[in-house]
Amino acid sequence: MPMISDEELAHLRGRKQVADFVEPIYNSPQLGPEARALLKKAYPNLQIEGYDLKQELQGEIDQLRQERIDAERKRAEAEETEKFKVRRKQVQDQYKFTDEGMNDLEKLMVERNIGDYEAGALLKASKEPRASDPTPGSQRYWNHEKQDGFADISKDPEKWGFQQLLGAAERDAARARAGEF
Repeated sequence: MPMISDEELAHLRGRKQVADFVEPIYNSPQLGPEARALLKKAYPNLQIEGYDLKQELQGEIDQLRQERIDAERKRAEAEETEKFKVRRKQVQDQYKFTDEGMNDLEKLMVERNIGDYEAGALLKASKEPRASDPTPGSQRYWNHEKQDGFADISKDPEKWGFQQLLGAAERDAARARAGEF
């Protein structure tokens, strides 16, 4: 039997003591994964039974989970963007804002920290009331040029007014004579 030196024996006993400390940690369900991860970190090319496969599967699971999270986030963002566009269009139609008016509204909303188009539109409408739309029956369209006597009025308004006063006085006098009051 070959003889070993005292030095080699002490070295082997030290290694056995380290192995005795490390083995329960390595085989522990709680601490084992961390111990294997440290070994893999220290020795990246070391093949650790079960650990490498588990890490590969966990990586695939994490990738699938992240893809699902990203897809859900994109779907939620698209849904939110669509709601935003619909709400913006509703307010634009309701308040009859032009594209420039909507840009002004959005600037106002940013300045005032308003997150709702309806609230912003109400503020803008109260601060800058819009002129009412003219309608054919409104006072904006008198159609005065089509009225009888308009040409006479516009030619000499004072003469026309005087003629109206004379006519009114004559009618009153005629009624007085006839006793119609």
